[in-house]
Amino acid sequence: MEERGAAMKRRLCPRGLIRSGARQPKGFQGGFSLIELLIGMTLMAVGLLAIATMFSTGYTDVTAGGKTTMGVEAARQLLEEIRTLPYDRLGDLNGFSTANSGSLPAVLPLGDPNYNARLMAIDIARRWRFAVAGDGAGWGFTNPEKNTWPTLAASGVPFGGIGQVFVNQNGSLTQITVTVSVPGRATGVRLDTVISRL
Repeated sequence: MEERGAAMKRRLCPRGLIRSGARQPKGFQGGFSLIELLIGMTLMAVGLLAIATMFSTGYTDVTAGGKTTMGVEAARQLLEEIRTLPYDRLGDLNGFSTANSGSLPAVLPLGDPNYNARLMAIDIARRWRFAVAGDGAGWGFTNPEKNTWPTLAASGVPFGGIGQVFVNQNGSLTQITVTVSVPGRATGVRLDTVISRL
């Protein structure tokens, strides 16, 4: 009975189920057939191809995220500098755009009591233009300014965005909205702050 039970035991092999103790067919070698090998290699190639496309998508997303971070940093930098202006002069930057040198606040006559505050606003706007978009025609940046002012640049290439400022004054409250376009992305960055007169 034991012999019969042992003979009935089966084991799994690549060619199917063979009874233990039974002779294997002549020329049988363990391993995979050519078809099995080709199917396995095809499945592995499809999997590796999917992983390879994830790398390019991930690189694109990381690059776009870096540009968005640079846009946020540019907007925060401007808001911090705007807070240094006197409250009554916040409106000097209303409508300023880094794409248009004609949107700079006009210089006041030398004897005007707001002359220095206006120069501060112009300096802030010019510095922000240089940081966001680099040098450009019509802006007249000097070499000392270019050497001391920071720029938003990745690997030496200017950020190339467009920044805009909108100021809405309402009595003792002023809302300032800063928008920065992000190159290569449909949406940009928008930051709002409210400054109050004490």
